[in-house]
Order: sequence, then structure tokens, then C-alpha cells
Amino acid sequence: MPRPSLKSERKDQILDAYEACVARYGIEGASLEKIAEEAGLARPLIRHNIGNREALLEALVERFLARSASKMNAMITALPETEPVLVLIDWLFDPQQSDTQTVLVAEALIAASQHDKTIAKQMRAWTKSFIKSIHDVLLQSFPDAHEESITVVAVGVTGIYFNADSLLPLGRVNDIYLASKQSALLLISTLESKQ
Repeated sequence: MPRPSLKSERKDQILDAYEACVARYGIEGASLEKIAEEAGLARPLIRHNIGNREALLEALVERFLARSASKMNAMITALPETEPVLVLIDWLFDPQQSDTQTVLVAEALIAASQHDKTIAKQMRAWTKSFIKSIHDVLLQSFPDAHEESITVVAVGVTGIYFNADSLLPLGRVNDIYLASKQSALLLISTLESKQ
């Protein structure tokens, strides 16, 4: 099996460093100097392997979206046929399933959306895709529920999850995840009466 190219390895090394800097300093604070220092590379190697700050941000967004989609697809694929909603909720509201750096990068990208229409469009699509994944699992579990109710509950569960996940950087938030999980389950239980 051929070894990956050095450029591919460097790109991953640079993007790993950029993610760490974005998580620590935000997008505006993640300077090329800080990224180079975090990556252990000379600054010109960043431009050589990825490009300018705009190209770096584009690569970060693309990687974030691809990894998020892959993780969600893996989660959905692994759901059991019986009671998939309960298993999904267990996974979503388990702080061990979340990663503080990923949460901080997501928050930074959402914040950047205010000033960047392209990122805003991508992050809206990411959010809608997440909601659709929840919606589809709910539909599978509650096939007789009204479509509008399923959509409302999917949005509600997503909001509860995003809120709980946004607090992960605070540390020691297991009680918040547990209460959030109970809130999501309570909201989902309303679908039982809407059939």
C-alpha cells in the first residue's frame, strides 16, 4: 500500500493545528503564526500546503462538515431496529460522545457565519441535515405521528442537544446532559399521543 503523500500529511497536520487554535482563540485569533507554532512548522509551509487564510478556513469548514456527516451517518447506521430513538438519545446526551475541541470549532464557525455568507449557508445546511437525521429516526419510531409534530420534535431535540453540547467546555456538566436527555425524552413522548 503506497504511503500517503507528505503534502497530505502536512495538510492534516496544519488543519489539526488550525482546529486547536480556533478552539482556543476563535477564527479571528487563530493567526498563521499561532497555527505554525501549534503545528511545529514554518509559516511558509502553511501557505505552500494549503494556501492563504481564506483557503485555510475553507479547508477547515470542509473537514468539519465531512467529519460531522461521517460521525452522524455512523451513528444512524449503528442504531438498532428496535427502539432506535432511545439509543440515539442515549448517544447524543452522553458527554463521553462529545469532544470539547469539536464543540468549540462548531461554535466558532457559527459565530463566523454572522460575517461570512458562505459559512452561514454551510452551517445552516449542516444544522438542517442534523435535524433531518433526527426527524428520520423519529419517523421510523413513530410512523403514525403527524409530520408536523415529528418536525417540531426533531427541531426541539436538536436545540436541546446543541445547547447541552455548547456547555461541554465548562466541564463537569454530566448533570446538565442528564437533565437535557430527560427533556428530550419528554418532548419525544408527546409523539405517542399524536398518533
